[in-house]
Amino acid sequence: RRHEQPLLIGADIVKPHVDILRRQRRRGLRRGLRRGFVLLAVLVFVMLLSMVTVSLLFRSRAEETAASASAGAEQAWAAALSGVEEALRAAAAAVPGNDTWADDPAAFRGRLVTEDGADRWYFTVFSPGDSSSPVEIRHGLTDEARRIDLNHIGAADLAKIPRMTPAMAQALRQAVGIGPDAADPVDPLATIRDEAAGRADPGDDDVIPATVSTIDVVPVRTAGPLTSLDDLLGVPGFNWSLLHGEDANLNGRLDPNENDGDEQFPPDNKDNRLDHGMGQYLTVGSYERNRTRAGRPKIDLNDPSAPLPEAGLPASFTNYVAALRAAKVKLRHPAEVLEASVRSKDGQGKETEVASGITKEELPLVLDLFTTDAKERREGLVNIGTADALVLATLPGIDPALAETIVSTRGGLGADRRATIAWLFQEGVVDAARFKTIAPHITTGSYQFSFHVIGYGVPSGRYRVLDATIDVAGDVPRVTRLRDITRLGLPFKRVGDVLEEARSGASL
Repeated sequence: RRHEQPLLIGADIVKPHVDILRRQRRRGLRRGLRRGFVLLAVLVFVMLLSMVTVSLLFRSRAEETAASASAGAEQAWAAALSGVEEALRAAAAAVPGNDTWADDPAAFRGRLVTEDGADRWYFTVFSPGDSSSPVEIRHGLTDEARRIDLNHIGAADLAKIPRMTPAMAQALRQAVGIGPDAADPVDPLATIRDEAAGRADPGDDDVIPATVSTIDVVPVRTAGPLTSLDDLLGVPGFNWSLLHGEDANLNGRLDPNENDGDEQFPPDNKDNRLDHGMGQYLTVGSYERNRTRAGRPKIDLNDPSAPLPEAGLPASFTNYVAALRAAKVKLRHPAEVLEASVRSKDGQGKETEVASGITKEELPLVLDLFTTDAKERREGLVNIGTADALVLATLPGIDPALAETIVSTRGGLGADRRATIAWLFQEGVVDAARFKTIAPHITTGSYQFSFHVIGYGVPSGRYRVLDATIDVAGDVPRVTRLRDITRLGLPFKRVGDVLEEARSGASL
């Protein structure tokens, strides 16, 4: 018992110290936790601050990069527009018979626009080739008068265009609201399908793969003038492959994906030749003003009150026109006065024959001075100086053999001789009768042009590609269509090579 009491006393003494130690340890743990939380909070704050800082720096750099890229794109656009301005200047200065605008590398290739300290900016104007051209591209313009105007087809035989069937030609005439079938509500789709089903082997050169593949889903458009060739996609029987052939990026070159069969778009026949499609023969707007080469209004031979000039014309011509007017004979075209005569009664009632006196020498002047209507515009005429044989062969009075003769003959004539359609008769290509048949459908002037232009910077490689159409027939030259086709890719091998190739004279 004596020993038990001290132990109890000892426990009473030790226990308070143990409690104190425990309390101190708990307080230490709590202080440690608070310090750890503060440290963690600081670390999180620092991390968030770092992320915000990095984000701001990235955004600032991204904005700087975007601004630089945007500025470069705008510079490329401005350089391309400089090319459009040069094309307008060249087209406005063009005269009938002179087609230097068609391929002029000195004016249209690798032209320096400006330097901004980082880049040298250039433009190149070019036109994709066609099936009749031995070159892929030309550094120049393409006149729309070398094609058939679908809004003013007239008597042109559209069925002579490759892969254009009679049913498609009928559907086209209905679509633009011309011809006897314009009001015919009959849908020609069934006829087109029947013709397609009876076609030759798909490997035939006259058939493009997938020619009929989209017929069933083509939306039929409302009858009216076409605003672009792409409007043909709404006409039964027409599709992208028919219009553009194998040239998927519209650069006029045979690219690898355009010569690999069906491995990549577009479908092609892998024949190492670029099919340009029927679009190369068609346009939707070509016209010229009904004026003389000097810019004055022409004299209407069918207007009884219109005075006749005396200079350069035989005296008999005045009597001939007076006799025509007295007999109320209306001419369709001034060419009809060539080697012509009319029967008329004199003052005593005696019938006589009055000759025009117009021969091949006076013919150019007659064609320049006179018209047979008061219309301000003559639309849909085909330029015999630039159109290829296939287009010429669609016109009344011209068969394929004559078309080839016209093309071969014009190559040996000077610009002055080719300035008037009279050379067809003067050179003995056709006789007077056939000339009168052909003349109402042809011209030697071109006033609407299409082309591509690329504006690019060296060494940055930024570029923009535009597809443009211009009209210089009016008093003020104007751009009628401007489309950005940069998304289709670079039309040349590399932008950086363009300048070097331009210096060396190599082909782009």
